[in-house]
Amino acid sequence: MPTSSHARTLPECVTVIICAECGTHPFTAAADHTFRCPCGSRITARDIDLDGATVWAVTRTGHLAYLPDPADAWQRYVQARTVMDDPGQWGPALDDAHRAFREALAELEAAQLLAVQLPDGADVQIGRVYLACVLNADGTLSGSNASALGWPCEACSPRATDPYYQQRYPCRNPRGHAWTQVRDWEHNVNTHRNDRYVVRSPLAPDLPTARHLAAEKCAARAAALTA
Repeated sequence: MPTSSHARTLPECVTVIICAECGTHPFTAAADHTFRCPCGSRITARDIDLDGATVWAVTRTGHLAYLPDPADAWQRYVQARTVMDDPGQWGPALDDAHRAFREALAELEAAQLLAVQLPDGADVQIGRVYLACVLNADGTLSGSNASALGWPCEACSPRATDPYYQQRYPCRNPRGHAWTQVRDWEHNVNTHRNDRYVVRSPLAPDLPTARHLAAEKCAARAAALTA
């Protein structure tokens, strides 16, 4: 069985499989649906022997890797959300649920990133960053507020009596937050500015990437409308 190694550019839960022959290079997907190492070693999908808790995938750079089974991650995600959505939960049990929620969500986002099929019914918001966007007069992106599942979120936290002690719990409704922000802007911002607002929801591993993708989307739409 080939060995494995974590790759720094991949999510922490993704492990790249290293060739057992040379112990140095990862396997790369080939056009004939095999996986090859620069040393000449070659394996097929049938040679990949994983336990039931993991699945294999191919990274964006073409390397063979494995990660936790998203079906198992989805079960843990649902169980954690059940605890988090119970207003009677408090203290250590809620803290444990937050940790389990973030861990399972990170595994599901990694599966999404590597194009591994998520279980039926998996939350459509997984892996997406929802941005409430302010547009310039020409339709390009001026600025944005962002939300995503699992990010620290004041709106998803219980209201503290003292606002200075308001906690931030993991976000569970980023799409709703983005649309609420847009509607608030539309109703409360000075109408003389003629600002326009939209929601963009790119699949992205982090905020800088999400904002870059949203800016590209807004620019492309603005160009199409003026063409």
